This record gives sequence, C-alpha cells and structure tokens, in this order.
Amino acid sequence: MDTDRLCTRVAEVAEGVYDLRLRPDPPVVRRWLAGRLTFGTAPAAALGYTVLVADELVTNAYDHTGVPLRLRYSRHRTGLLLEVTDAAPGKAQTLAAIRDGARGAGTGLAVVASLTLDWGVHHDAAEKTVWALMPTK
Repeated sequence: MDTDRLCTRVAEVAEGVYDLRLRPDPPVVRRWLAGRLTFGTAPAAALGYTVLVADELVTNAYDHTGVPLRLRYSRHRTGLLLEVTDAAPGKAQTLAAIRDGARGAGTGLAVVASLTLDWGVHHDAAEKTVWALMPTK
C-alpha cells in the first residue's frame, strides 16, 4: 500500500460521512461503516454494538422522518461519536418522553441508551441530529 493510500485509510478510520439522501439499504450502510472502523484494531463485540447503534439511528431516520441526510462518525478521546442527521427537525420526540418509556416510543433508542456512554438529539430550524457516543474500550 503506498503512503497516500495508507494516509487516506488512516484518516477514514478517524472520521467519515455517508450520504443517506438516496436511502441506501441498511446492510450497505452497515458494511460501509464496518469497513471504515475495522482498519487497524477493533474488538469484534464493540464493533458489532457500534454497527447495531448506527443501524438503529439510520433506520429511525428512514422510518420516522422520510428525509435522512447523512451518517457521520468521528473518533474522540472519550469514544466514537455516531451522528445521523435528517431534514425533519420538527419530528423529534422529547428525550424525556423517550427515556421515560412513552407508549410505543423509543424502544430502539432504549437499546441505544444501554449500549452507549450517552446519546441525545440536537436540532435547529433546518435539521435534526440524533447522536450516540460509543465506548471504544
């Protein structure tokens, strides 16, 4: 592998963005993410949980907003941050309702909460991003 290609692969492990606007099938998104995160070392169980959480966030954007935009991941000192952004900021349930187990709300996000260090939602007038911070150890 030449130096430029190696540097590109190392950079992809640190951060990446996948365009969701054409609604790629979830298995395609999972394979893309797993391919980016497995360069170097990654415990198999931790990678599986990361892919599971990303899949839940992407599927929620597909099913509940209709306007998914992107999946972004970035490595930080505290963990791996996953972010799924959509163009439906008004379609956000309150975190309190989801965390309190509102009827029919947040079953998948309860799984996300159990596998992550933290998760949340932030939005502005044009976009909403649901994020999850995954442990890396």
